[in-house]
Amino acid sequence: MPWTVHGYVAHLATIDSLIVPFLAPLVGIAGVPAPEVPPPSPFDIDEWNEAMVPLRAGAPVDELLSEAAKHRAEYVRVLSALSDEQLDMMIPFGGDRKVIDLPPTQVRLEDLLWAIALHDPNHTQDILRAIPQREPDVRGWLASSDFARIPEAITARRA
Repeated sequence: MPWTVHGYVAHLATIDSLIVPFLAPLVGIAGVPAPEVPPPSPFDIDEWNEAMVPLRAGAPVDELLSEAAKHRAEYVRVLSALSDEQLDMMIPFGGDRKVIDLPPTQVRLEDLLWAIALHDPNHTQDILRAIPQREPDVRGWLASSDFARIPEAITARRA
């Protein structure tokens, strides 16, 4: 089912809450709360999103943005503690397995983090496709996003 613009905002506001608990133990940061919706096992990002986004259906956008800021602050704190050795770690990446019929692969953590960094501009493009008049400042920000930095092993596994 396609998301509304509000659904995309809800997704962007909550996705860091899923990523931070995965990375925090790597850098010895404790006390990071688990996401409101636990990740499914085996992990499937689409299943998690399908459970999480509807929970924010009635939330005002200001509330979503406040939630996003809280999660992003934790994300920045954890990323800032990663070492070069940790960034070079190889980790499993399955991508959008339901949409793309490719087996999971191993990717460098730093490469995955680049893909995650470009996640927000990517979905912003999706949102803009749903809005008849596009904001020039947003188009400039998107034009400055270098999607070529995402390795093919990751790009091929994303819908």
